[in-house]
Amino acid sequence: MGGGFDFVKPPASILPRRGGGSVRIDRPLFVSTLLLIGMGLVMVFSSSANMAQARFGSTYLFVRKQLLWDCVGFLAMLFFMRVDYHRWQKLAYALLGLALVSLGAVLAVGPVIKGARRWIRYGGFTFQPSELAKLALILAVASFLDRHRSHLKNFNKGLIPVMLVIGLTLGLIVMEPDLGTPLMLGSVSLMLIFLAGAPGRYLVGMLCVSLLPVYYLLFHVSYRRRRLLAFLNPWASAQGTGYQVTQSLLAFGSGGLFGKGLGASTLKLLYLPDPHTDFIFPIIGEELGFIGAASVIVLFLFWGMRGWQASRRAPDLFGQLLAAGITCWILLQAAINMGVSCGILPTKGLPLPFISFGGSSSVITLIAVGILLNISSRGEREKIEAMRKMKS
Repeated sequence: MGGGFDFVKPPASILPRRGGGSVRIDRPLFVSTLLLIGMGLVMVFSSSANMAQARFGSTYLFVRKQLLWDCVGFLAMLFFMRVDYHRWQKLAYALLGLALVSLGAVLAVGPVIKGARRWIRYGGFTFQPSELAKLALILAVASFLDRHRSHLKNFNKGLIPVMLVIGLTLGLIVMEPDLGTPLMLGSVSLMLIFLAGAPGRYLVGMLCVSLLPVYYLLFHVSYRRRRLLAFLNPWASAQGTGYQVTQSLLAFGSGGLFGKGLGASTLKLLYLPDPHTDFIFPIIGEELGFIGAASVIVLFLFWGMRGWQASRRAPDLFGQLLAAGITCWILLQAAINMGVSCGILPTKGLPLPFISFGGSSSVITLIAVGILLNISSRGEREKIEAMRKMKS
């Protein structure tokens, strides 16, 4: 048996209009996004101020950059919120092509930073192609599954083409090297194939095949094997491969129930590496305590609930898959980031959505939220119009 949405194509009279028109904002989704952005700005400043002053002579360096990127992302979110999401289906393959070219370019000319090629730099501009690839791949997979849903029970016609595209995209990201992003994107892609209604036996087969390269990349690449062993017992290598995890756990432990107070973290004082990026969640735990960290988790869960409701209300399969993909991407990335910080997952370099410092991540994530808000608004509009027709 396959999974899938219980999708029934609505009559043509209540299909979404392709033009502009008023937009009914999903206020809970919109407000929860703003709250997460606001939390991010506060914590980026708190976690980076001392380090920025010590290294660059400017306390506000990172928070100024993050504020600029968040403003750009917010304006982009407002724009994409008003554009019919069906237009992006026509551009999905072109956008994925651009992402693949960018991923190839970063491998060819990208600077090596901490042993990896993940960024393209031009002047003062820095761009991370893997962030674009997240949205582009979800768009392309949702578009393909919508256009070829009648072939999903045929493995050769319905699934091999999309699996090849997914494999190519993930393979380029793995070569940077980066394993966390491909694992997350691969999981989201399999979920979309399941929701589109592919037979379960095909999904099990694809999962088993995908585990082979994952096994090799984990156990036959020396630094990843060391990280995995450090994850199993981080205190045995507290000054080596387990350093980030042990420092993170110390931050959570010292925070207690209510925290030390905003700005009072001691682990961010050049003890915990990257406290404003991948390991910002432990600073939240140290300064705001269990209550603050739990509040962030609850806020993400609420955001995810609204995203899933937008997916269920979408008037067509493409909208349902796209909304589900965006929601799963952001929630899964947040779960991986927080799981790594809490020592329940091996170390992976994934930022905490909306909160971690980073321009490419912030802007692309907010563009995705804009698309999600458009799907939600159109689903609500179709529901209202259908109710009006029933009453009349």
